[in-house]
Amino acid sequence: MATRWDDARFAFAVEWHVLKYEPTEWFLLSGSRLVVTGFGLLVVSATVWVAVATGLAPLQEETPILYLLFALISGNFTLITIVISISQFVLGRHLESPGEIRQKIDETVQYRREVGATTRQDVVPIDPSTFVLQLFRTIDRRGDLLAGELSVGETASPELRRLVAEVEDLVAGLDDHVEYVIALLNRPNTGINYALFATLNAEYERYVHGAWRLRAEYADALSDDALEALDDLVESLEQVDVARRVFKTVFIQSELAALSRTLLVIGLPTQVGTVLLMLLFTAPSGAAVSPATLRLVIPTVVTVGFAPILLLAAYILRLATVARRTASMYPFTNQRD
Repeated sequence: MATRWDDARFAFAVEWHVLKYEPTEWFLLSGSRLVVTGFGLLVVSATVWVAVATGLAPLQEETPILYLLFALISGNFTLITIVISISQFVLGRHLESPGEIRQKIDETVQYRREVGATTRQDVVPIDPSTFVLQLFRTIDRRGDLLAGELSVGETASPELRRLVAEVEDLVAGLDDHVEYVIALLNRPNTGINYALFATLNAEYERYVHGAWRLRAEYADALSDDALEALDDLVESLEQVDVARRVFKTVFIQSELAALSRTLLVIGLPTQVGTVLLMLLFTAPSGAAVSPATLRLVIPTVVTVGFAPILLLAAYILRLATVARRTASMYPFTNQRD
């Protein structure tokens, strides 16, 4: 049985692989939002310290410093208030009556039964990653079955050869994605994030469209078993599309709650530190600390003052990416070839 340490090492290995080979994907989607925020703070910190060290920002006049601190304080107060209000509004919309809850439970149970019929399993997993893994294993088996139904010899007709080539292209287009998802989710406790992210990098509508076209153009050349395998493949892909939309809703709710909580934890200490620094300038003779100390304190406080907006940007980037990649409504797509 995998321990928490094993799960942590697995998650780190996956994230490192994504960061190494697909840094944009890691930055937009899979990377920890706190780590992404930390990278942003490093960039801001380096910029501010270079400006101070080179003399571009000598920090000798107090008035611009006070304006800057005031802007950070007022901006962060507004940001924290608005984000938390929006999050609470969105989460508040999910306050439901017993009848509405019962209806959603019945719909979810019915969907699980449909998935059980699709995968030929009496009991469908309740863990999101295992649930999606079972669907993709079904897709993998049915893709192999479809390819096996269309093996031809050298005496096959040109039409049959063309059919086999198109089916092979259809199955091959799915193979790499299916193998990637199975390898990613073939471990317990990978969580809803991986279950959702794993399904975002493919347009299942195009595979379904390809299967429909093959059925329409070559219905007479396909055997009954091949037609059944093709229909089963389409059904499995449809279930995956429904699953990722269900998990998207749960994920967005979870992200908004996490954003509100983390923004409060980071934002309130940031505000307190900025206010205290501003109060240092209330002494009759100016700043209550030496200029040398201010040259160290002000860049630090200004850098930390950007933490709330960078945290918000990190979360919004991920939410926007998820929304963008699930924006199309099956069986239509809004992606370009």
